[in-house]
Amino acid sequence: MKPHLALALAALALTRPAHAQQCGTTHRDDFTLQNLGNWHWGGPFEAIDPSGGFPGEQLVSIDLDTFAPMLESNGSSIFTGDYRALDVSALGVDLQTFDLDFPSSCQRPLSLVLENDNGTPFNPLDDVYVYSVTPLDVPCADGLWHSYSVAIPAQSSSLPSGWAVDPNFSGAPAAAWNQVITGVSRVRWFFGDPTYFFIFQMWDVGADNPSISFRGGASTLCLSQRNSAGCQTRIGAAGTASASSAQAFDVVLEDVLNQKSGFLFYGLGAQFVPYQGGTLCVAPPTRRTSVQSSGGASTGTNCSGAFAFDFNARIQSGLDPALVAGAAVVGQYWSRDPQSVAKGNFSNALGFVICP
Repeated sequence: MKPHLALALAALALTRPAHAQQCGTTHRDDFTLQNLGNWHWGGPFEAIDPSGGFPGEQLVSIDLDTFAPMLESNGSSIFTGDYRALDVSALGVDLQTFDLDFPSSCQRPLSLVLENDNGTPFNPLDDVYVYSVTPLDVPCADGLWHSYSVAIPAQSSSLPSGWAVDPNFSGAPAAAWNQVITGVSRVRWFFGDPTYFFIFQMWDVGADNPSISFRGGASTLCLSQRNSAGCQTRIGAAGTASASSAQAFDVVLEDVLNQKSGFLFYGLGAQFVPYQGGTLCVAPPTRRTSVQSSGGASTGTNCSGAFAFDFNARIQSGLDPALVAGAAVVGQYWSRDPQSVAKGNFSNALGFVICP
């Protein structure tokens, strides 16, 4: 990968932002420098593992005895605060289940829960929460990292579609939403519907790349295949999607088979449809970009290939009149994999909003 892309993808904000971020900004906590969000699973055997993540470091909890794992961030961090003033637009995370007692337990949805502690962090009785149940189930023990993203309509003054309120809250749904969204003190990625109770069992789970996006910043979602060389491809971005900026916005795919062709395809919505051993993450109608070569090692077969496509050049070319400021885009790569059953490989997806 180009050095400037690697640096941009690894960039993190080390302090909590005080004001609304620039359009298209995303902060990602990859656990390389520190645990910026004070993320924790709460289990007895929890640690940042220097390997096995997506990529590199990951936050792992082994022998977590619970009815539902929940990855939590609380306290003062880049992941908490006044989401409306900050103009937060999405939260994301990569999750993997390594082992669990009852495999059928992965047939429950993953939820994002946002909480407000009502100014009394040590008194849970007056807490208020809102939650969104994602369209994707919690990760099964399938050896893959699953990418999740939930849109946060922080500027809405009423409870947005797809969101629900703490059933113990006695006021209007809009009141709960406004109280929480202007003072998020705790974020939870919850393995199930937070209003349900499940049987206790043992879980081994991992998390990587929790992210917070501002004003349409890029966020990853969906599920990528493992290719015939044993690598799970990873999509990402460097720069800001813009209808006018002279700077590049590179949509990047890493851990690709070397010396193989591939292309980015995109649309204006997401779906999660199994197809040819992978998942179609882009809802039709879709458009495809030109074919690229992954490069990498000139001999042998390995995962040294990569793709990078300047999407700002596509936006500003005028080839697609739908690519205008304010449009929400979802993109995904397909690449050749001659040794696989389907002869190809689908990546996970990248969602973003085009800035002016």
